Amino acid sequence: MTNLRAQLARQRQDRPSVDRRSRALRLSCRLASVVVLAAGVIVIPSGSAAADGIPTQVDAAAIDKFIGDELAAASIPGAAVAITQGARVLHVRGYGHDSHHVAVTASTLFRIASLSKSFTSLAVLQLVDAGKLSLDDPVATHLPEFRLADPRGASITVRQLLDQTSGLADREVSDRNRAQPTTLAEATTSLNSAHLVAAPGSQFNYHNPNYHVAARLVETLSGETFDTYLRTHVLQPAGMPASLTTNTDDQPVPGLTDGHVVAYGQPIATAAPGTFVGGAGDVVSTAADMAHWLILHTNGGRAADGTRLVSERSLKEIHAASAPSGYALGWDTDGPAAAPTRLVHSGNLLTFSAYQAVLPESGYGVALLFNSGSALMLEQTGIFYGLLDFVEGKSSTPSGPRFNTSTLDLLLACLSTGVLVLGARGVFTSRRWATRHDPSPARMVLRLFPQLSVVGLAVVFPHIAQFLMDGREVSWVDAAYGWPALVIFVVGAMTASAATLVARVWQLSRLRREHRVDWAAESLSLANVPGQPASAALMLAVSTNQPPEGDDDEGNKRPSRSGRDFY
Repeated sequence: MTNLRAQLARQRQDRPSVDRRSRALRLSCRLASVVVLAAGVIVIPSGSAAADGIPTQVDAAAIDKFIGDELAAASIPGAAVAITQGARVLHVRGYGHDSHHVAVTASTLFRIASLSKSFTSLAVLQLVDAGKLSLDDPVATHLPEFRLADPRGASITVRQLLDQTSGLADREVSDRNRAQPTTLAEATTSLNSAHLVAAPGSQFNYHNPNYHVAARLVETLSGETFDTYLRTHVLQPAGMPASLTTNTDDQPVPGLTDGHVVAYGQPIATAAPGTFVGGAGDVVSTAADMAHWLILHTNGGRAADGTRLVSERSLKEIHAASAPSGYALGWDTDGPAAAPTRLVHSGNLLTFSAYQAVLPESGYGVALLFNSGSALMLEQTGIFYGLLDFVEGKSSTPSGPRFNTSTLDLLLACLSTGVLVLGARGVFTSRRWATRHDPSPARMVLRLFPQLSVVGLAVVFPHIAQFLMDGREVSWVDAAYGWPALVIFVVGAMTASAATLVARVWQLSRLRREHRVDWAAESLSLANVPGQPASAALMLAVSTNQPPEGDDDEGNKRPSRSGRDFY
């Protein structure tokens, strides 16, 4: 399996931008999908899995209890599951509620985020089956508008778009911190100034615009909009009547309510950021429909009713790892490249998350949809893989993640309170601090270094997060959606340190001005300075920041004042 950091990086969604909107629509359950589901259940594959000694049933009661318990522990409001084997639906159900507190069912709509990539890759392979292109054709041959500033871009192939080895990457081509495109054509031409981070085919970099271009390729070669093509040639023939696509992650869909972010153990319903997701994270679906999508991948490219959507050869291409990382065409792989034990993919649109898996040896398919994100997706990932292990028989009872983000959130809440208290203390004691420290500039900077370093680290926080996410772009908005408690801590620490800095520097400046005024007053009060008129003594005092020498009122010699206590 890919390393944990890379896996966490892929779980991040297809989201960019900074436009924010708030829309919520009422949920309407689609009873027609239940009829379609029932029809799919009675279609039995010609080869029975039971004949090979592979279980043909799952313990639905144990699965329901496991998912219900784990959702409650992770503060995830709602989820839905679909489990298939071959061409049969074994289990499909919803849990919890949506943002309108309506019960989630098998027909509840979810944004499935990056699971959408597998739909785009299948659409491309349909065009391969139709003879309209080859996976190893240069993209520019079929899509002249795909021109990069980097001359190596001319050799990028269709396969390299789909297996994420085009050489495009978030660290070079901004996916979120840019004006968001509104169409696939616009998304493609927006790459005209792009440069590659590696030669095409040499390096894996998960980058959503690869799939924007792939979807645009489908539009160009089919003569249909991508939405129309996917609905006509993929979703409807696959038996997915409730599924559809959207251009952005906040586009209103009848029956689809807002997802959630989770902070301090509390789910908060919120609209998505308004990211362009065409071809990369655009599909909206249900657990009932996803069961039919899984069947397509475990039934040799045929739908549950026997309709062929893609050739067996092309389906094998989709499932075969071709990237150095083991990434296939819209799927990730686990195990040997020639015979993977699992085909998986995760998706995260900040307020929705989703997972899917196909297990080639047993013919099982599993999809798990959530109506929330969470910090690094640890809970969702743990629930999904615990479910997979149970379905595969690797564990007698399903077990979830050993880690709960709510615990970390509570720790961050304590730390956030602590830094704000320390910041307030720093502000209120800044005058005393200013009067007791060495006034030399070098020592002042050294004394202020802790606050300066905290402010500096907070300013570059998105870049630190991007490094930890294997180069995936992270904006302040992304971070605030993904882990609100952490961002509150970072902003709190930055605010407290900045306030302390400002207060201390202001008190130093104020103290210096006060001493200058005191010296000027002393000089004016001098009755006489031997050999100099009073006005000359005053000018000398002000110009040198030193009170003049002389006798005080009691006849004692007045020493020159050092600068230690007034710098």
